[in-house]
Amino acid sequence: MTTKLAFNSLATACGFLGAATLSFAQSGSEEVIDLAPFVVSGETYAFGAQKIVHVTDKDLERLQAVDLSDIFSQDPSIMVGGGISAAEKIYVRGIEDKMLNVSIDGATQAGYLSHHQGQYSIEPELLKFAEAEPGAGAASAGPGALAGVIRFENKGAADFLEGDDTFGSFAKASYGSNGDQLKLTGALYGNLSSTISGVFAYTYSGSNDYKNGNGDTVELTSSDTNRAFLKLDSQIDANQTLDFSFEDRSNEGTFRHRPNFYGDFNHPRAPNDPVYMAFDRQTATLGYGYVASDRNVDLNAKLYHTDNSIDRTGQYEMGYESLGFDLSNSSAYGDHTVNYGLNYRDDTAYFTGKGQTTLRPPFSNFLPPLVYNTIPDETIEILGFFAQDEWQVTNQVQASFGIRWDEYKYNDKDGQSFKDSGLSPNLGISFAATEELDLNVSYGTAFRGVTPIDLITANEGGVTNHDSMDPEWAQNAEIGFQYDNGTYFANGTLYKQRIDDVILTGLPRGSATFRDNGGDLEVDGYDFTLGLRQGELTSSLGVSHSNPELNGQALVDTDFGLGSSYGRTWNVNTAYAFPDLKLNLGWSLNLVEKYDESPEPLAHKPSYSVHDFYAQWVTGEDENIAVTLTIDNAFDKYYVDQATAGYNGQLARVAGLAAPGRDIRLSTSIKF
Repeated sequence: MTTKLAFNSLATACGFLGAATLSFAQSGSEEVIDLAPFVVSGETYAFGAQKIVHVTDKDLERLQAVDLSDIFSQDPSIMVGGGISAAEKIYVRGIEDKMLNVSIDGATQAGYLSHHQGQYSIEPELLKFAEAEPGAGAASAGPGALAGVIRFENKGAADFLEGDDTFGSFAKASYGSNGDQLKLTGALYGNLSSTISGVFAYTYSGSNDYKNGNGDTVELTSSDTNRAFLKLDSQIDANQTLDFSFEDRSNEGTFRHRPNFYGDFNHPRAPNDPVYMAFDRQTATLGYGYVASDRNVDLNAKLYHTDNSIDRTGQYEMGYESLGFDLSNSSAYGDHTVNYGLNYRDDTAYFTGKGQTTLRPPFSNFLPPLVYNTIPDETIEILGFFAQDEWQVTNQVQASFGIRWDEYKYNDKDGQSFKDSGLSPNLGISFAATEELDLNVSYGTAFRGVTPIDLITANEGGVTNHDSMDPEWAQNAEIGFQYDNGTYFANGTLYKQRIDDVILTGLPRGSATFRDNGGDLEVDGYDFTLGLRQGELTSSLGVSHSNPELNGQALVDTDFGLGSSYGRTWNVNTAYAFPDLKLNLGWSLNLVEKYDESPEPLAHKPSYSVHDFYAQWVTGEDENIAVTLTIDNAFDKYYVDQATAGYNGQLARVAGLAAPGRDIRLSTSIKF
């Protein structure tokens, strides 16, 4: 059992509790300079210097987002690699999504199924927003948020209904030229009674194998996706609300044994042969809210269940199931707004064997096939308590400070038990130098106990836990500024992150047998944005650079579960609106500089620049029809995304999938 207290200095406070809690009342007659968060070019800033990348539903519609790569394509601090949905991983400041808390409609998506496959099944259609908060932050961020938080929120009926409407429907059809992608969405929504509203939506999408920028077909990348979604909201009375949501999403196709590696290659135990896979996720949530008129009670409770699984025909089924409960209350006392509560989660990681691999000569002549045996479930219970105080110190200074305590109880497949607990304090200060300029400094910590093994290595690799593993501890220091005078805006952040005692699953730097602490992961870097709003024109230039290192050595593409190194990233976004024509035009450029810091020349990553364009026209009597044209990778650039697991030392070549070439997408949507 391990119990520790993470006190290293100040900790971040960046009010991750939403915009409503970030504007404070100041007693007396002195005017208060509003330090509430503002949005500039998709980025929100709150207490401290922590940036919140915020992607709206309007952004997603214009991008015609079909996967995670599209969702986060407009911000240089977030990279998504993999090439296809089945292999996509999110990297925030070079750190893999496994180190972040990811949630959908408030339901945590935990676990690590396989280092060769994506962990999250996300449907962009009908998302209300997606946001990412890099770095260890506020106490309310949840347990184990070592490198930050990513949230996805789906729309409800209220997001569709307009004016005096009580019922409606929505239909959308889209086609993409690269891989003959077809996507169809239908939704019904409305007020079911005077107090209850609901929305039901169904989405189907299918595609063939796509072509890369050289015009070559990337085999075994086709898939079919089905998604059903139901959300009910009830206004019980003036003070109480109740909501329920259920989502069932599946993505199926025949992929390589390792979906993130292209091409046929032999392997002693698991050749990279085609296999039919089904990626499934079911998520259900039940929420309750109560707000009292005296500002001392703003209660929110959320019960959720999620099951994320992969079924490989003739081999195995594995998954990660979570049952969780979150409770929080926000109370205002004078110049303080305090948010406090608890988080509880009961998780199960399961693996059911169904068959074996088929070996090829010469290995089949003297080696037995790899048999997938059912292994005992791994279970973990997590309990945490938190409190975060947001304080209006003076008319120009705000401070936010908090602390959380978490306890982890983990039982692994081999009968070993691990129990760890720890405290994570934080503090951040924001100073309004002028009406246009905010200056921020923050320092945050996060604690994570030992969690279940990467399921595929637990079986294929026979990896077991070392009996003396320690928990992981994260620190995140940031300093930044935000400037916005209505016409020009700019923001910047300098940061340094450190995660001590990172746990390695034996690939590639750990022991081939044991999973154990592997040292310290450090990242320092910066994010800067400069932009202009002039009439109907909005334009911004962003740059981001990070250099993640494990024990002083740069991360490589096969540091699965930790992160990856890539070059400095630039992003340009320009949009122009023609109100009279109800037409919006946009262009974006993503440029990634070459990365050549690896000692292995073949592992160097060439630079590339990718141009995307969009045009959206809205028409109809009530502006209920939208026609959108996007051209992704307009100049058909061939490249392997630097966040994709590229070079593989055992194969002595770049194994990652090349990104899709030019893709012309056309969609039409209508609201009835």
